[in-house]
Order: sequence, then structure tokens, then C-alpha cells
Amino acid sequence: MSEQFHHQIQAQGWSTNYWRILASLSDEDGLTLTQLNQRVLFKQPTLSKLVVKMESEKLLIRQKDDADKRSVKITISPKGRTLVADLLAQAKAHEKKVLADYSVEQQQLLKGMLRRLVLHLQD
Repeated sequence: MSEQFHHQIQAQGWSTNYWRILASLSDEDGLTLTQLNQRVLFKQPTLSKLVVKMESEKLLIRQKDDADKRSVKITISPKGRTLVADLLAQAKAHEKKVLADYSVEQQQLLKGMLRRLVLHLQD
């Protein structure tokens, strides 16, 4: 399912890595690099380079954490918000199409099982 969606966004000229980062931050904005890495599961140097590149493209903002001056929080910029809103709408439409043959209860069961699987794999 993800692969089909990834092809869709790549056809529009967007990186699936950008999608994963922006989608993760759209769930919880203002993450540290370590927190973001726990969600996207990239190698640390890869994520660091992507964040720098996305910041230079005005998709992300890095700023010092007020509570911990050593920590840097990563947030989505207004330009990044516009992009991720469009991609999230496309992702929801894709999901709806893929799951159209399943009842609401079956969809909830499947999503719950997948969430638990991901949590189990992260342990």
C-alpha cells in the first residue's frame, strides 16, 4: 500500500523521505532529531542531511529548545505545512481507495493490528 502511494508522490517530484519526515512532524511537531529518527527509522547521518536540506528548501525550521538550550527542535515551516497538507489529503484518499472493500470494523481492526506490530518492532 505504501509503495503505491510512494510512486504517486514520486511522480509529482516529491521524495518519499520528505514525505516520511513531514508526515511524522505533522503528527507531532517540534521533535528533536532523535525523536524524529525514532519515527522515520533512518540512519542518523541520513536524517541529519535531509533535515538540513529541507531547511534550506524552507520546508522545515530548526530552533533551539527553550527548555534545553543544547537541544534543537524541528518544526514544519508554513511552506512545509502546505505541502504536507496536500500529501496527507492524497494519502487519505489512497487509503480510502485501498480499504474500500473492508467494513469500518475491519479497517479499525487492521489498523490496530498494524500499530501494535510497529510498536512491537520498535522494542
